[in-house]
Amino acid sequence: MFTKTYLVSQIITIAYYAILCSSYILVTRKKILFANFLAHIGQTAAMFLLGGFTGAAMAGVMAIRDVIFFSQAEKESSRKLENSVFVVTIVLIVVLTFFSYSGPLSLISVVATLISTYAVWQTKVKHYKTLGIIGAMLWLAYNVVIFSVMGIVLETTLIISSVVGLIRDSKKAKASI
Repeated sequence: MFTKTYLVSQIITIAYYAILCSSYILVTRKKILFANFLAHIGQTAAMFLLGGFTGAAMAGVMAIRDVIFFSQAEKESSRKLENSVFVVTIVLIVVLTFFSYSGPLSLISVVATLISTYAVWQTKVKHYKTLGIIGAMLWLAYNVVIFSVMGIVLETTLIISSVVGLIRDSKKAKASI
């Protein structure tokens, strides 16, 4: 069961979750998007190695989406382009789902990707973090489906740290009032 391919997928999973976790402690949207881009490249590879082709396709879409949003993050006129990228990303998710569908459980990664796409499209970091927790819960379920042990452990860790970070941010906001 624990083949070389499986072990490599788990090592890549550890690396991409380390990067993804950093996105929840970063405070600027541009830095968050860059960290997400790097993490989603790793996620694409790991899920592909695990045979989670729908998840790999979704992670690939997220990487492309993140790099486009990153390149536009500080431009004044970028919101129109980001809106277009948002719509194109949704269409791409639907198309890739059609080609990579491997049963009803593979749709968990699709819903997680839709939520995370909506999350990174938001301009407020708090909204990204809140929606990210919902998406993370769905990625946790998908990791169970494709039996990524490190994905399960690390997604659980990500959810806990995200909730703690959100609580911390909310306490800081209240203290500054």
